[in-house]
Amino acid sequence: MAAAIDSPPVHPSTTLVNVAEDADARLVRVLAPGTSDPAKFEAACGTAVSNGDAAALLGTMVSSGAIAGLLGDAYTVDEAVSAFSLLTVYLNRVGDGGSARELCKSLADEVGRAAGGDDAKRKEKQSAMVAALFNLRNDAAEKVELLAKIIDLADVSAVSPGQPKGVAVLADLLESNVLKSTMKLWGETTTNTELRSLYKSVTKAMERVLAKLSKDDQEDKTIALKIKKTEERKQTYMLHFLETYTDESSLDSDANTYAQEAATGAIRDPINLFSTQRGILGLPAISALQKSQPDLYDLLKIFVSGKLQDYRDFTNMPDKMAVFSAYNLSEDDCTKNMSLLSLVSLAGEHEEIPYSEIASTLSVEEDDVEKWVIAAVASGLMEAKMDQLSKVVIVERCAVRQFGTKEWSALKIRLEKYKTNVKGVLDALEKSSALTEG
Repeated sequence: MAAAIDSPPVHPSTTLVNVAEDADARLVRVLAPGTSDPAKFEAACGTAVSNGDAAALLGTMVSSGAIAGLLGDAYTVDEAVSAFSLLTVYLNRVGDGGSARELCKSLADEVGRAAGGDDAKRKEKQSAMVAALFNLRNDAAEKVELLAKIIDLADVSAVSPGQPKGVAVLADLLESNVLKSTMKLWGETTTNTELRSLYKSVTKAMERVLAKLSKDDQEDKTIALKIKKTEERKQTYMLHFLETYTDESSLDSDANTYAQEAATGAIRDPINLFSTQRGILGLPAISALQKSQPDLYDLLKIFVSGKLQDYRDFTNMPDKMAVFSAYNLSEDDCTKNMSLLSLVSLAGEHEEIPYSEIASTLSVEEDDVEKWVIAAVASGLMEAKMDQLSKVVIVERCAVRQFGTKEWSALKIRLEKYKTNVKGVLDALEKSSALTEG
């Protein structure tokens, strides 16, 4: 930590404050040059310090522009962070929790408002300052708000998924399961509105990443993988955002916008996003599309639980075809994906599937069946072997598109069959053991 500065400081860029004797006065002198009226600022802060009024001291620092002064070239990142971190001490001295939270938000907002265009150095400093505040606060709601602010300020490289673990700590934290687990450690005091703000920030960050990736060298083989992972994370957080709307009465314009985009994403890439959006139809914001965008909802429902014939019936209705152009959906890609999903559904209903049944389901020649099975296996949605002599596909495992009463009944039958087989093996072993002993 930097040494304590002399009084008066020759220049604030050389040293910053230690938590030591007269730390209050030292911090005020460091911040004063960044205000429009240093003398007035020091007097106001002095009064607040004399009265032991931490809230008034922080309020003065925010309203005077002193925080924004730390973002100038006069301070390095470490120096600005050191001074800003001390403000957390004063936050801890604010007796009222609600006031402390509001002041914490004001400090972070003040840092964010001082953005000077796309200046990389300034943004690095802003992000580091808010991160320092985030690390030193314990309130769950505060941490959620501060994390959203950090994400808004972060460089694209800091939030890009698909990097090796440990390279970008923020990107690692934004992996959905990691963030959910981390927030549980903070406590269960966050509201849906606060979570909504966080999830929206992550979604916007993924849009920034996608915008940058679209400009990168498309011949780089890693770009496609990065785009895939980024789109998956964006879809995940759009669904998290929509999950914060628990009933139709809470829906707003943002809910409708995100519902449309999430539905479109689920239709456009149902294979890679298969597990991400399994419960999408149960979200109130998605259900509301039945009234506002019925064609989009009908198509989404087919991709979630329907089969290829349902899709073909949909596309055979002239009034439904406008949905493809309206939402920039490729009919060819949709047909291909729907065929794969139909094959997965078929695999979920049978342990062995004749080539002829697959050909009939997909409306293809038997000679084309194997390439569709290979594509389904490559997608990761099923594992199977092909008996080319018997022309049968033997299903080893497949993803379940939906799990209702019908699926529970099928599982019961399979378990009963397994139970019978195990009993047969045990009986045989018992008889064999008896014969050996005899």
